[in-house]
Amino acid sequence: MNIFLRLMKYGVKYKKLFFIGITLSFLVSIFNAVTLSTLKPIFDVYGQGVEKPFQIQIQEGEWDLLLRGGRYEELKKLINDYDVYQLKKEWINSLSQEEMHLPLKTWEAFSYFLSLAKLKINLITIAYNPFKLIVMLSIGILPIYLLKLLCLLGSVYFLSATGLNMVKDIRTDLYNKLIDLPLGHFVKEKSGVWMSRVINDVVLISDVMANDIRVSISNLFIVITHLMLLAIINSKLLVISLIGVPLLLWPVNYFARKIKSITRNEQSRLADLNGHIHEMIAGVRVIRAFGMEEYEKSRFKKINDMLRNEGFKYRLNNTIGPSLVEFTSAFIIAGLLVYGASQIAGGELTSGSFFTFLFTLLMVLSPLKQLATWYNLMNRMNVAGQRIFELMDEDVPIVTPEIPVELKKIKKSIDFKHVSFHYKPGDRDVLKNLNLQIPVGSTVALVGHSGAGKSTFVDLIPRFNDCTSGEILFDGINIKNLSLINLREKIGIVTQEVFLFNASIRENIAYGQESLDIKEIEKAARLAFAHDFIMELPNGYDTLIGERGFMLSGGQRQRLSIARALLKDPEILIFDEATSALDTRSEKLVQKAIKRMVKNRTTFVIAHRLSTVYESDMILVFKDGKIIETGTHDELLKKSGEYKSLYDLQFQDV
Repeated sequence: MNIFLRLMKYGVKYKKLFFIGITLSFLVSIFNAVTLSTLKPIFDVYGQGVEKPFQIQIQEGEWDLLLRGGRYEELKKLINDYDVYQLKKEWINSLSQEEMHLPLKTWEAFSYFLSLAKLKINLITIAYNPFKLIVMLSIGILPIYLLKLLCLLGSVYFLSATGLNMVKDIRTDLYNKLIDLPLGHFVKEKSGVWMSRVINDVVLISDVMANDIRVSISNLFIVITHLMLLAIINSKLLVISLIGVPLLLWPVNYFARKIKSITRNEQSRLADLNGHIHEMIAGVRVIRAFGMEEYEKSRFKKINDMLRNEGFKYRLNNTIGPSLVEFTSAFIIAGLLVYGASQIAGGELTSGSFFTFLFTLLMVLSPLKQLATWYNLMNRMNVAGQRIFELMDEDVPIVTPEIPVELKKIKKSIDFKHVSFHYKPGDRDVLKNLNLQIPVGSTVALVGHSGAGKSTFVDLIPRFNDCTSGEILFDGINIKNLSLINLREKIGIVTQEVFLFNASIRENIAYGQESLDIKEIEKAARLAFAHDFIMELPNGYDTLIGERGFMLSGGQRQRLSIARALLKDPEILIFDEATSALDTRSEKLVQKAIKRMVKNRTTFVIAHRLSTVYESDMILVFKDGKIIETGTHDELLKKSGEYKSLYDLQFQDV
């Protein structure tokens, strides 16, 4: 229920649309009940002939209610003026004053209201010839049908608009949450699983909110208004019909619980399928290189079969519940037919009243069956909502402070004071009590074996992760006190694994700055030694480069990444293994581009190839999360420590 209420909160801003849709839906059910009520005079005329006037049957107890409600004069006029009530004349004329002034009980108010409605209708219709009344009703019902159609279209428009707007907001919030989550979350799950949350789970909610809720609201109003109509026609028959309601509801509740469990499994399998497909597309070269096509097909078949099985279970259970509702309702109808026949034969019920009651009851049973289906869909929506809110409720520890400090330019230094970091509480520290001061404009190289903590260290600077103890300062200001935008606009990052978008070269270089002039984009490309190869492409800067830029070579992608960072004109540059995957020629071009970039900027360079760090102002040697050596290339060689060992290992064959 909490999940449903949280989903419904998204409708608050669209409450006007919702209430207009609700009102129109209610009017549809009212008009439907009115059109059904016209069946009674038609059935009565056909059953009794045109001699008898049309009258709604007033039951024995209802005469007494009307009398005690102060309707003696109206009753007397109806009974004495028309022969149809011949049997009631002796009763009305023999009443004592005490019988006429007995008070109504509080609980009799609703029954009295229904009885009064019957009396008023009878007083109007008794004066008309039954055949003329049918003609009048047939003509009068046409505009009601038109109004019903217009209201139906209106309810579809307003309620569907409400539902779709709610789904749009849910999807937006989910995407915004996803883009703000810490990087560690994206390592835990496959990309396809995250995509499934945003797409498949939201689609399931969309189906319910945009369509099924509208249908269910209409059905609910039909049930309410038509039950009132049944009470007006014959309350005794209604009470008998309601005895079978628990029998109708049992299968709904039983199968709904099963469907909730099935839906949870189905959505999980669907997420697995999306994850597998995304993984296959991203790793298709590796799959083919290792000849693992058949293995991947068998993995897909296994997941696909499990998804098929869960889908089949859902459709089977979703069909059985409503079908059992229909089956049990057949017993109610059969019982009513037997009872109604005996009442008509005994003169206690007119054929018109009975058949109108029967048709109206059938109109109620159909929405009840659909409500059973809707209840199942609600359980599916509840499961999808649960999965969505699990993601939305994830803690986002890295946020902009309420009142951030504005830092226009770093003028002095970047300081690391007692900085430690671990990924999860209880885990060992990946970085351990680091203390460091880096003057602005310095080029700092980070070296060490894989897993020593180099990449984790530089990830703390743009706050991809926050240090778990200690602080990082820009000119004495803790970076946690800066807004994330203010902090990250000062930093440009070039990594080994370049990510380019499936767009044009122009759009990739100017990412986030689409309004820039082409001359500025070309200038950045020239500085990155990318302009020449760009101009050799079919459409120059407007050439589309495909998924992740795979239409380009590794060196070309890297140079575009450098151009993108240059165009940002950051104060701090981070190169994370930027040349390690390149061939010699591409590496030289990228190195030239990097040399141009680092002028007058504070630069952090992570490199396994020590040949790329000789000219650094400072080299930090990492081991087991600690900085064990600091100095220039020449200074560290003289120390004959860890750096000297790494150097000798790389150049022992030279």
